[in-house]
Amino acid sequence: MRFRRHGTDVTAVTIHISSIEGNSSAGIELADVPRSDCVPKITSSDPDVVSVDGMPRMRAVGNFSFYLSALATTSGSGAVTVTAATRSGIQATLSVVVDGAIELPDPATEAGAVARLLMSEARGPSHADYLAADTLESMGWMQRVLENRLANDPSQFGAREARNLIDIIRAVDQFDGFSDYPNYDQGVRRRLRQMVNIANNDNDRMQSDFRNFIQNAIDVAQLRVAIRNPSSTGLFGWRAAGTGSPGPRFARFRTLAGNTFFTLRP
Repeated sequence: MRFRRHGTDVTAVTIHISSIEGNSSAGIELADVPRSDCVPKITSSDPDVVSVDGMPRMRAVGNFSFYLSALATTSGSGAVTVTAATRSGIQATLSVVVDGAIELPDPATEAGAVARLLMSEARGPSHADYLAADTLESMGWMQRVLENRLANDPSQFGAREARNLIDIIRAVDQFDGFSDYPNYDQGVRRRLRQMVNIANNDNDRMQSDFRNFIQNAIDVAQLRVAIRNPSSTGLFGWRAAGTGSPGPRFARFRTLAGNTFFTLRP
């Protein structure tokens, strides 16, 4: 017998505690169960951390599916073992680790504002040309743009008397949907919420990609990632590739992960 998840054989999985109702159970498959053994018995070594939901359901001859619910994280306590056993004594084991749900920083903080802007503006996993490394680098460049605007006469970027990055982000007509931050655009809110929901949904095949995407945005926003300034004259703006320049003073620097970045002319 063998465990499978999303069509791939597995001996260990990570599932997550989710704050989104209905997304807290992870679907697992059990393949190659001898026909003569009927329904296998699935047990957890620690039901208070990982519980087995109900009876396995037959998907096809010799193949069953069941759900695991994450009730507590395994941090510091080691993995939980889930065992499948048949009447004839055949067993298979699955090592299960439980992580917490991914959450965005407080929207009232600089890190919260920057993370949300990066998630909204950077090329995400849903895009056909998404490359995680390029998107991470572009997030770093966006963070440099914000820092450079704050440090170089913010009034020229519509943020007169800006004292922090939140003031830079909510400057009028600078970043689509963020002009009234933290009361930012409802469409942007929905998109970000959908991303977080996918990242916390153990049954979504894109969970890992979105979890990494969001964590990268958080790490950049919290300055956990070393960010070099790629231009000797500094980066001061970006726009979606092919949509032109932010203004006459901006000079094109380079296009990365679907966004064109700009420096300023002398």
